[in-house]
This record gives sequence, C-alpha cells and structure tokens, in this order.
Amino acid sequence: MTPKKRFILDENILICAQRGINEFNEKDSTCADLVNSIIRICHTMVVDHGLYIKYHHQLNAPRHQPIGIGPQFLSVLRAAMQIAGKFDGLARPNAPPFPEETSIPQGSRDDLPVTVRLAVETRAILVTTDAPLIQDLESSGIQAKYSLEVLTPQEALGRLDG
Repeated sequence: MTPKKRFILDENILICAQRGINEFNEKDSTCADLVNSIIRICHTMVVDHGLYIKYHHQLNAPRHQPIGIGPQFLSVLRAAMQIAGKFDGLARPNAPPFPEETSIPQGSRDDLPVTVRLAVETRAILVTTDAPLIQDLESSGIQAKYSLEVLTPQEALGRLDG
C-alpha cells in the first residue's frame, strides 16, 4: 500500500477546478481531477483556518463561479470534511512566519501568509499554478532549506496512485 500523501492546494487550484479551466483560462479538467482524486483516494488536504477562509472567499466570488453547470467546489470540500483523515488542520491557527521568508521576492509574498508558511510548518506538498512562486521558492533557497515539494497540478496528479 502506498503511503498517504499530504497536499496544500493554493486557492487558484480550487478556482481552476471550479471553473473547469487551467491557469491560462483554457478549458481543462486537471485541477478538478486533482481535487476529486485526492478526495477519492486516501490522501489528505492540509489546511489551516486562514487557508480555508481564503478558499471560501475565492470560491464564492462571482468571477470564480463555475462555467456552465460545473460543481461548486465548496460543496465538494464540505462533503470531503465528513470523511475521516481527508482534512488536516482545519482548526489549526494560521502558520507562523519563518526567518527566511523575507528572501522571497515581493511579487510572491501574497502567498506567504497562507500557503507558503503552512508548507514550511507541515512539510506537505504545495500545489500551485503560480510559476513565479515556484521559481522564487527555489531561487531564494527556501525550497531546499525546508525540503519543500512544490508541484504544478499536472505534476501532483501524476503523483497520485489509484
């Protein structure tokens, strides 16, 4: 049996899943397939209170509503919360700052308070469509120092078993 993987999904993954698109606004089911596969297979989504609030805010925004008759992913997440072990840390306070975060370039700092700090604290796999963030975490040395695994949705989907 393959060990359970733990994933932090940045809010853009859920927005793309809900809208049935990719980061280039093209029709694409990769993010929806990823979220549904994590739920279906015995893997865990790592969230803290701040990340869940961000999910809730973004997925309810009118500009992020499903295209056509796609699913509301807040309903998908709420249903998944009823499955033991599917979510880790929902009641956890926001992850604390870490010393090297000031080395992250300014353009990627909007991801700090939620996803990057949570990844540093928990060492869960961070999945993002934000190419500059991926590059900034590598070039700043943070990815190596904290042994962070940062993947695109396509890479994460390829790592799932089942």
